[in-house]
Amino acid sequence: MVKSVICAFFILTTVVPVWGQQLSDKTQVELRHLAAIYHAKGNSQKEASTWLLLAQKMDWHTEKPADVNACFDKAITLYKQVHSIEGEGETRTFLGHYLYYSGKLDLAEKESTQALNLLDQVRSDKAFIACLTLSAIHRYRGSYEKSLLYATKGIESVERNKDVKHVEAMYGELALVYDELGRIEESSQWYRKTLDKRIERKAERAIIFRTAGFLIRQLIKLKKSREALALMDSLVAAGPPQTPFDKVVVAQNFAYCFDALKQHPQAEKYFLAMTLYLKDAPWMPEQVSMCNMDVGRFYLQLRQFKKAHIYLDTALTYRIHDRLVDQKELFQMLFTADSALGNYTAAIKDLQQYQFLNDSIYNERKSRQIEELTIQYETQKKEQSIRLLENEKLLQKTELTKEKNTTRWIAGATLLLVVIIGLLVNYSRLKQRTNSELQEQQKQIEKKNISLQQLVAEKEWLVREIHHRVKNNFHMVMGLLRTQAAYLQSEEAIQAVTESSQRIQAMSLVHQKLYQSENLSAINMVDYIHELIDYLKDSFHTGNTIRFNLQIDPVTFTVSHCVPVGLILNEAVTNAIKHAFPGKKEGIIDISLRSLAPNHFLLAIKDNGVGLPAAFDPANQTSMGMKLMRGLSDDLDATFQVNNNSGTQITLDFIVEA
Repeated sequence: MVKSVICAFFILTTVVPVWGQQLSDKTQVELRHLAAIYHAKGNSQKEASTWLLLAQKMDWHTEKPADVNACFDKAITLYKQVHSIEGEGETRTFLGHYLYYSGKLDLAEKESTQALNLLDQVRSDKAFIACLTLSAIHRYRGSYEKSLLYATKGIESVERNKDVKHVEAMYGELALVYDELGRIEESSQWYRKTLDKRIERKAERAIIFRTAGFLIRQLIKLKKSREALALMDSLVAAGPPQTPFDKVVVAQNFAYCFDALKQHPQAEKYFLAMTLYLKDAPWMPEQVSMCNMDVGRFYLQLRQFKKAHIYLDTALTYRIHDRLVDQKELFQMLFTADSALGNYTAAIKDLQQYQFLNDSIYNERKSRQIEELTIQYETQKKEQSIRLLENEKLLQKTELTKEKNTTRWIAGATLLLVVIIGLLVNYSRLKQRTNSELQEQQKQIEKKNISLQQLVAEKEWLVREIHHRVKNNFHMVMGLLRTQAAYLQSEEAIQAVTESSQRIQAMSLVHQKLYQSENLSAINMVDYIHELIDYLKDSFHTGNTIRFNLQIDPVTFTVSHCVPVGLILNEAVTNAIKHAFPGKKEGIIDISLRSLAPNHFLLAIKDNGVGLPAAFDPANQTSMGMKLMRGLSDDLDATFQVNNNSGTQITLDFIVEA
């Protein structure tokens, strides 16, 4: 199959001038002079149009690339100055077209992509030219999906704008893409449309024959070789070939038809005629290479490897290095020929070249994908920059408005500032006066605080002194009682005086603890109970006959609770010492004060003595000690109990209010 490279030339020549209709040297000079006149007048729009026309009409085949590029660059610069998006886009479209035919596919793609972006912004009817160029570029590289995308976009553009003149070019390009994708039916349909359009507008015979050639190859693939031959006969009958180019194309098409019909002598006749006609015209290297590849392919099919090698070598000489897909096929055919002829060294090199080109096509596709992603990213960045600039412009406009408003308010602000300063000065003076008064009040408060501290200290001293005097008075009373007891004869009286003295000692001990401690309102019950028990032991001379086990939780009581608890404890322990162990038997008295819960306490006095009589009823007891304990427990709102428990046990369950 002949690759579709050459066809793009015949398609695009119907859209833009390539190497025909060139300007004479005199006309070029006149156009340059006209551009200078527009430049002097400052008419950048017309100057840009003049440079674009000059760039389009120059002989791209013979003109120096630097001169052509200079004309395009001047046009682009001027269109940018006048902010003509459509003018810049159109110029870049033709620049991309020129670079494409100069073999600079990377630059052509860049310019055509930029042109398409600009023309899409203004919905220009010339956007299809950039689509056509981009489709051809990607088709050459083997990026058929991309090519199909641009070809379809180009057709949408010409059909939307009802561009009857150029629609055939886009039909032909789409047919080429479907051809490369192997979608033969669709390709033949679009080739048929292209051929019908060109016959309808009476295009040049060379273009008609070339378009028919591509349709013929699709018909051959569809097993319609005789229909293809009939088509060529009808076209030649309607208008025989005249120019060497016409003859080359007609001979090539007939060769395809007879080759498909297995009429190899006839096919060889037309292939050789084609190569002879090639010598009579100034063909492009790409076209010479592709025609010789056709002949080489034909002889490979006939297994005439030497003849095939001759034409393949010629194709190799004229090959275009940017056409990777075509080069890959060429080296594949050379490998076949060299292998068959026993040229194994050359065959290995051919295979290496084929593999290299195959890898290059793959790598190029990957590179293109990466490049496209990069372009998308850069485009997004540029769009974002544009938005930022627009926002900045709006911000600057807002700032100007603010400056005007600031100027209007500056006088009022100054006056307001003077008023505020006056108020601040007045406020400062008032604050100083207020501070002076506050400082004076602070001094008075400090003096009063000192006086109060002195009064508190004096009060504490007085309270401590009162407790001390009360304790001394209790001791005086105890002394009087002991003196009185010395004059008494009755044992009962002596005993009553002694018990009274012990009770007074329990109360005296409370006041002693108060004036000795730092806290004048609370008494440490651990110390108090220990001292009270020590006093009772000494009073009754118990010695070692009675042991006391004390388990007192670290709690503190006020005087109102400590005195009743102390008196009850005094009565209970005294009764235990006197009655629980007759005959001075040894015994144990357990005393505990436990905290059951916050502010909830239990006082227990238990001995292991003889216990209570069997008929003992605590509620009916009339002794002073029992009445005293019951009365004191009522003062505490406590639960008072007397029980036999391997001895006598007295419990006092009470709550101390916070």
